[in-house]
Amino acid sequence: MEPQPQPQPPMGAHSHPAHTHQPLHPTAYGQQGGEWQASLCTCSPCTSCLLSWCIPCILLGQTSERIRDPSMQTADMLNSDCMIHGLITCFTGCGWIYGLMKRGEIRERYSIEGSGFNDCCVSYWCPCCALIQQDNEVKIRQRNAQPVAQGYQSQPGMQMPAPAPTYHPQQ
Repeated sequence: MEPQPQPQPPMGAHSHPAHTHQPLHPTAYGQQGGEWQASLCTCSPCTSCLLSWCIPCILLGQTSERIRDPSMQTADMLNSDCMIHGLITCFTGCGWIYGLMKRGEIRERYSIEGSGFNDCCVSYWCPCCALIQQDNEVKIRQRNAQPVAQGYQSQPGMQMPAPAPTYHPQQ
């Protein structure tokens, strides 16, 4: 009897045998797979165009918030992603690298086809267009998504130890 071939993970997929992930609710991250649905050359809406040109850190922070809460009810555009991007841009001029990292996260989260090389080229040569595309892509993919409200859940075997008994001297 021949052994059955094992299915191989898709190229670019990361496998971590030590970590097992719980399956997510199908709408937790919105629509999955395929190519970028938002065009790189679409410079709309006008507010996104202005933000990406003048203060790109705000647009990057807005996109991060949109991933967390598609309804944007609790949005905080001046979040940590905005601050990190702004500081990197101000002090080094290399904010495109942080935008590249966020682009990779979006591509991985939504299983969008592409490569790190393509992401690098787009983020370096067209950083404004890349940020607009990322924001529009998240809007498209999050149309039917639920806000990510689930906080940290401890794994089996990760329990807080009981407090040590306190010492009370006898009088």
